[in-house]
Amino acid sequence: MVYLLAGENTYEIERHLKKIVDQFDEEIEKFDGSELTIEMLPDLFLGQTLFATKRLIIIKNASKNRQVWGALSEWLTKVGETIVVLVEENLDKRTKTYKWLQKNAEVSESRNLNPRETVEWVLRQGNIILKDVILAKGVAEFLVQYVGVDQWQLLSELEKLRLSGREPSESLIRELIEPTPQATSFELLDAAFAHNHVLLEQHLSVVSRSEDPHMFFGLLSSQIYALALLQSADGRRQNEIAQVAGIHPYVLQKISPLAEQTSREQLSRLINKLANLDTNLKSQAVDPWIQIRSFLLQI
Repeated sequence: MVYLLAGENTYEIERHLKKIVDQFDEEIEKFDGSELTIEMLPDLFLGQTLFATKRLIIIKNASKNRQVWGALSEWLTKVGETIVVLVEENLDKRTKTYKWLQKNAEVSESRNLNPRETVEWVLRQGNIILKDVILAKGVAEFLVQYVGVDQWQLLSELEKLRLSGREPSESLIRELIEPTPQATSFELLDAAFAHNHVLLEQHLSVVSRSEDPHMFFGLLSSQIYALALLQSADGRRQNEIAQVAGIHPYVLQKISPLAEQTSREQLSRLINKLANLDTNLKSQAVDPWIQIRSFLLQI
């Protein structure tokens, strides 16, 4: 039996892998596919162990090894009763091996959840982790906005809320949990567009202590790019725009309120200011955070 667990959602991949492993009571063999060689494949797939009647072989990231990945479809036909699990985050679906797996393996492809799905997942996990404490939907929505859609991190943050022994709320989340740089950049843009300079200064004070200014400029640029995409959407749905542009739908959903209140003329001026900021960050000796602050105050 051959399984392919693929996709960017490592949480779901690990959950599926655990189900397979939990049903197996013999010794498990694990390999880093990027370190395998062609010469190792006969022993790997045809070899027998002295004490195990069944074999479970888990191979991660074999597709990073072009020679081995190209030969796998031939060797996987010889596994017999052996269970082989291939774990891959990024796959070239044009390869011969992937096409073979589609036809002959049990394939599970795990994508990242969208924000709505993530909120529903957080509510379910909250019922398990927080036990007798009720997690309100509004609080779950804020947590996803504040942290993002990474399920591993959300589990960690839910555990922090549990350990606090207090009722989950937006204020408790702000007190206990560090926002992701992306979440902070969204809040900074919101404060800048609202001309809420007090809130803007508060967010800048937090992010400038821990983040690289040039990396943070990249986040701001990506969100203004998303703003421009929505301005030129011409009636297309956000999911379609996200797929064509190669960005996460969550970014478009978060930036859409700003797009609705921004005219094309305002957007044009904003992009020009962003371009000037980019040039100045690369050419001037002025503190980058001072330059970013000036840019946001001029929005």
